[in-house]
Amino acid sequence: MNVSRWEKHTLLAAEADKANKPMMSIIHYQLALAESKQLRPDGSRDELEALLTIQVTACHNLANFWRKQGDTEYELKYLQLASEQIMALIPQCPHRDCEAFISSIGCCKSALIDFLKRHPDPRIAKQVAHITTTNQCELIARFRLQ
Repeated sequence: MNVSRWEKHTLLAAEADKANKPMMSIIHYQLALAESKQLRPDGSRDELEALLTIQVTACHNLANFWRKQGDTEYELKYLQLASEQIMALIPQCPHRDCEAFISSIGCCKSALIDFLKRHPDPRIAKQVAHITTTNQCELIARFRLQ
């Protein structure tokens, strides 16, 4: 997985933002998002986590851009897209009878909270850092044993 093009556009967007060039900034943020969607992991867990972080970061960069512009509609659009990226990449738990299973997103509460604690946006990670859950999910318990 070669992330150099995504990194390039992300850096160019940040530089344009600092130089108060919003049109160039949004163009490069959009190109970074497009590049993130072209990336394919090699199948390893590390690459999958890296891809998830890249795709969510690309969405959050766009959400932050639109928040600065005062456009909450587009900000929400990109936050929702980030959420969709997470749902598309997090493996779905097969234990649907587990009481901790959240049917709308296909994973256990503790898996979702664990992910949010590693969220690319440190403000979100900080908000959930204090949350603890009892883990009743067999699948997650199995991963912790490995």
